[in-house]
Amino acid sequence: MADDAKRLCKRKRAGENGTEEIKKKAAKIQNRTTVESDIRQSSQIHPKRVPVFTINPESNPCAITYEQLCGLINYAVLGEVRSSLPSWCQVHNQKELKGVAVIILHGVSQMHFYRYYLQFKHLKKRFRFRFSLPPPSDDFVLRIFGTEKLLPQDKSPVVNGSSAVNGHCLMTENNNCKSSDVDNHPIIIKYGRNKQGLTSFLLTEDELIKNDYPVAGTPHSEGFIQSGCTAKVTNNSPLLGLDCEMCLTTKGNELTRVSVVNADGCCVMDELVKPDNPILNYLTRFSGITKTMLMPVETKLRDVQAKLKKLLPNDAVLVGHSLNNDLKALKMIHSNIIDTSLLYARDFGQRFKLKVLARSVLGKEIQSEGVIGHDASEDARAALELAQYFIKQGPMKVAKLNLENFQTKQPTGDHFTTRPEGRSLTNRLSDSLKANCSEVDRLIDRPPLHCGSLVNTLCAQDQKAVLLGTNKAMKELIHQEAWHKIECKTDKEVVQQAQNEIPFASLSLSHFTSYSEYSVYNLHTKIHKGLLHEKMRQKLSEMCTVYAGPFCKDFCLTSVERTFQNCGSISSISVITETHKPYVRIEYALPESALLAVLTLNGSVVGQFPITVQRPTKESTLDCDHVLKKLENDVTNRAVIYVSGIAQTLTKNRLNKKFSKFGHIEAIIYPGDDIGAKPQDCFIKYGSLESALKAQAAMNGQEVRNQKLNVIRALTPYHLQSWAAQKSYTALNPRTSDPLPFDGHSFEKRKEKLSQCEQELKSIMSTIDRRTGRLFRALPNNTLCMVLLPGTNSAQCSAPGLCLLEIKQDP
Repeated sequence: MADDAKRLCKRKRAGENGTEEIKKKAAKIQNRTTVESDIRQSSQIHPKRVPVFTINPESNPCAITYEQLCGLINYAVLGEVRSSLPSWCQVHNQKELKGVAVIILHGVSQMHFYRYYLQFKHLKKRFRFRFSLPPPSDDFVLRIFGTEKLLPQDKSPVVNGSSAVNGHCLMTENNNCKSSDVDNHPIIIKYGRNKQGLTSFLLTEDELIKNDYPVAGTPHSEGFIQSGCTAKVTNNSPLLGLDCEMCLTTKGNELTRVSVVNADGCCVMDELVKPDNPILNYLTRFSGITKTMLMPVETKLRDVQAKLKKLLPNDAVLVGHSLNNDLKALKMIHSNIIDTSLLYARDFGQRFKLKVLARSVLGKEIQSEGVIGHDASEDARAALELAQYFIKQGPMKVAKLNLENFQTKQPTGDHFTTRPEGRSLTNRLSDSLKANCSEVDRLIDRPPLHCGSLVNTLCAQDQKAVLLGTNKAMKELIHQEAWHKIECKTDKEVVQQAQNEIPFASLSLSHFTSYSEYSVYNLHTKIHKGLLHEKMRQKLSEMCTVYAGPFCKDFCLTSVERTFQNCGSISSISVITETHKPYVRIEYALPESALLAVLTLNGSVVGQFPITVQRPTKESTLDCDHVLKKLENDVTNRAVIYVSGIAQTLTKNRLNKKFSKFGHIEAIIYPGDDIGAKPQDCFIKYGSLESALKAQAAMNGQEVRNQKLNVIRALTPYHLQSWAAQKSYTALNPRTSDPLPFDGHSFEKRKEKLSQCEQELKSIMSTIDRRTGRLFRALPNNTLCMVLLPGTNSAQCSAPGLCLLEIKQDP
C-alpha cells in the first residue's frame, strides 16, 4: 500500500510539472511574432510554399522613402544574390514570386484616399499594408527604378593588391585589415562604419569656418553674394560638381573659368570669365588659361554669379576638392558642401591630391603630364564621382581601400610615375569604360552611369519588363530602352493591355493618368486652391468633436474637462453661450476619443446635471457613423485597439505586460510619440483579430492604478500614427491659403462649382478604384503588387503619397 501511495504521489507531481511545462509552451506560442502567424495562415490556405510579405517588428515603419521602395522592388525581382535584403521588411520564399506589378495613380494623394474613402472599395479591401510616402519629386519614378544597388557577381583579377582593367591599376578592398586597424582609421573615426545618406557628409558651419569657407557674417565674406539655395537638404538632394580656375591679378586671385557637372556627369555650365582687374600671371601651368583664350571673352564675375544662382536647385549640394578656394573666387556663399579633400580623411589633417584619389579610387587619370593645365570640368566630374562612390559604398569600404599604402608605393612629386603614353592611356580607358560599363561597375563598384540597371539586368536574363501608359507617362522613362513599352490612349486601354502582358512579365509598371489629365483636375486646382484640403481638415475636425450640455450658468469648466479627458487627449475646449443654457464644445485629438465620449458619457451626470453628449449635426456629418464603421472594419485596423484613461504612472513596459496576456503585441503607438510627454491614450496592435477582441472584452472598464480604462476598436489607420498632425494639415498643405470671398453672390457661385467638382471627383475615384481592382484580379497568384498614390508637390499645394502593398493570392 505504501508503494502504491508513493507511485500516486510521483504521478501527481509529474502531472503538475507537466502542466507547468504546457503553460510555458503555451506562453511561448502565444508570444510568437506575427511573421510566423502570417506564414502559418498562408500555409493553411495554400498547401504549397508561397511568398509572404511581413514588416520587421523592430522597425515597424508607418512611412517609407522611395529609396526603400526601390530596395524592395530590387530584392523582390532579383533576389538576395543580386540585391541586398531590405532592412524594414521581409519577403519570405522570395523565389516563389511570379513577378512585381507597380501601378501608379498620377495626381492622387493620401488625402484623396481618405477624403473619398468610401469610393475606394477595392483598394481598402484587398491591400493589407499601407505606408505614407513623401511628396513626390519630379523624378520619383526614376528614383524607384533607377537607384538600386546591384551586388557584384564575381571579382576581377588581382595583381599585387590591385585590380587590372586594361592594364590600369585600381585599388581593391584589403580584406586582411585587422578590425582594430579599421576602427582607428580616420574615416571610421569621423563617419562610423555604416553607410549613410549624403546629409551625413555635409560640412557643418563650424567645419566651414575652420576650413576657411566663406560664411555669412565672417570678416572675409564681405561683398559676397548668397547662392539662394535655402531649401532643406535631404538624402535625395541633387549633387553638382564644381571647379574653378583662377589667375593672379593686381587684387590677388580672380576667377577665369567655372565648370559645373550634374549627377550624371554631364557638364551643365562651362564659362570663361574676364577678371575685373589687370592680370599679372595667367597661371597657365595650373589653370590652362592663356591670354589668347581670354581676349574675346566679355563675361564678368557678376554674369556667372547670376547664371549659377539660376542653375542651382534650391536644395543643391556642391561637391568639389578644396571647394573653399572656388567659392572665394566666385565670391559666393553656399552652405551645403561636400569637400572630397576632407571626405577622404587622412591622419593629422593631411589631404590627398585629387589626381591621387581619381587614380586609386576611380581608376581615372586626370591632370596628365602631357597636357598643359587642368581641365575644370574634368576635375569637377572626378570630385563628384568620388563623393558618389563614398556615399554609395560607405566609410568601411573606403577605409579598406588602404589608400595610404597605395600612395607610399608611388614616387614623390605628384605621386605617380610619369607615363609618356599617359593621355592615350586615359583615352583608351575612357573608351573601355564606355564600351563595357557593366564590367567597370563590377570592378570598381562605382555608381551606374545611367538609370534602369534593374531593367537592363532583367533584359540580360531574357526576362520581360513591361511599361504601360499614355504618351505623357511614357516620356518620364523615355531613355530606358530596356522596357517593353506599350503606349495606350486611355486608362481603360491600359487595363486591357495589362491583362494580356503582365502575366508574362517579371516586372511591370502601369501608369493611370486619368485624374491628372482630366479637365476637373485643372478645375479643381484653379477654382478652390486648398479648399479640398480645407474640407478634409473640417471633416477630420468634425469626427473628433462632440457637444455636451446643458450646464448651469456657473458650472465648473475644469471639472467638465477632467471628466472628458478620461476618453482621450483634448485638443481644445470652449463654452457655447448662444444657447439658452451653456453647452461645451470638446475637440479631441483622435476620432476614437470622440466616439468613446458619445458611448460612455451620453446621459451621465456631470456637476449634478444630466447631460447629453452628441456629435455636431451638419450636412457633412450625416454619414459620419457609416464612415466610422467602415474605418473600424478596415483591413489595417482589424487587430488594433484604442486604449484611453491611462494613468501617468503606467509605463509602456507595464502596459505591454498587462495587455500581452491576450496575444502577441506587435506595437504600442502613442499618438504623436512626443518625447517626454505623458500620454493618456494609445493604440495597441496585436498579431491577430482574435487577440484584439479578447483584450477589448477583458480590459474595457477595468481599473488600473485607480483609473478606469476605456478600450474600443481602432478607427485611425495605423500608418498615420497621429491624426492630430493630419488634422492640422500642415504636412499636407503648407503652401495653400485661399480664403473664401465675402461677396455673397461670388460665394454661392464658387460653392456650386465646388459641389460639382466633388461629384465628379467621387466618380473619378470610383472609376480608378474599379480599374485598379480589375487589374489586380488579373495578376497571377504570388505576384507582389504595389499601388502608388504619389501625392502632389507644386507651388499651389503639397500632399504626401500612399503606398498600398499586397501579394496576390487567391484561395
